[in-house]
Amino acid sequence: ASLIVDSTSAIDVTGRGYRGGNRDGADCFGRTLGDAPGSGLRSGGTYGGIGGIGTGGAGLVFGDLTVPEYLGSGGGCGSSNYAAGYGGGRVELAISHTVRVDGAIKAVGEAGTGAESGSGSGGSILIRTSDIRGSGSIAASGGIGEVGGGGGRIAIYYDTFGGTGEDFGQ
Repeated sequence: ASLIVDSTSAIDVTGRGYRGGNRDGADCFGRTLGDAPGSGLRSGGTYGGIGGIGTGGAGLVFGDLTVPEYLGSGGGCGSSNYAAGYGGGRVELAISHTVRVDGAIKAVGEAGTGAESGSGSGGSILIRTSDIRGSGSIAASGGIGEVGGGGGRIAIYYDTFGGTGEDFGQ
C-alpha cells in the first residue's frame, strides 16, 4: 500500500488536541495529558516543548521523542478570560510502500483568541514506511498567537528516502 497527499490535499488535525482554557464553559486551565489541568493564565500549551510562560505558568513537557503518540495540550486563558487555543491532534501512519507528501501533514496547535490567551501546543506525527518522498510539508508546531504554544513531536522511520534534493526542503 502507498499513500499520496497531492499538492491540493492535506491530512490536517490542527486544533484537534486537548482543550484550551475557558472553552465550552470550562475553567481557565488548558488541558493536558490525561485531560488534567495544564497551562494556566496567559500561558501556551506544552508537549514536545514549553509554550510561552505567563502569570499562570506553563505545563510540563511529556512523552517519548522517538515515538510521538499524544495529543497537544491546550493553552491557558487570557486576561478577561479570553479563550485559549486547542492543542494539535495526532497522526500515525504505517504504510508498507511509499508515502509521498506534496501537500501537507499538520498537527498544529490552534492560536488563542486574544488578550494574551495561550495558544495550543503542536500535536504528534508518527510515520513508518519503506520509502518517503515529496515536496510538501510536515508540521507539528505550536499555535502562533499573542502567547505561543510549544512545539509538538514528529518521528519518521523509513528504509529509503526517495527524494531528489528538492523534496522536503533538502
